[in-house]
Amino acid sequence: MNQEKEQIGYYGQAWMSFMEENHPKLAAQMQKRGTFEAVARSVNQNACDYCDLLRQQYTQQNPPPDDPEAYRSWKYTRDCYIDSAVMQERVLVAVTRV
Repeated sequence: MNQEKEQIGYYGQAWMSFMEENHPKLAAQMQKRGTFEAVARSVNQNACDYCDLLRQQYTQQNPPPDDPEAYRSWKYTRDCYIDSAVMQERVLVAVTRV
């Protein structure tokens, strides 16, 4: 993996893969215009911001338990919920502009 893609971030890279697999013509047009990586960085930042918001909301609505075993289960559930929501609502969408 080259250095530019590493700077794009996890969600940006996931978006790039999604676009290349599901919208190859759009992805090719954006690559030709030189906007593909910039949009990927924007998607990544938006997704990370959304993660932070969802993490706060989840914690407010579902306070973490004190028991270490219960906490591990709570954290796993929270992380799965957040990752699923972020992927569906912010990453796996055909975004074409910053």
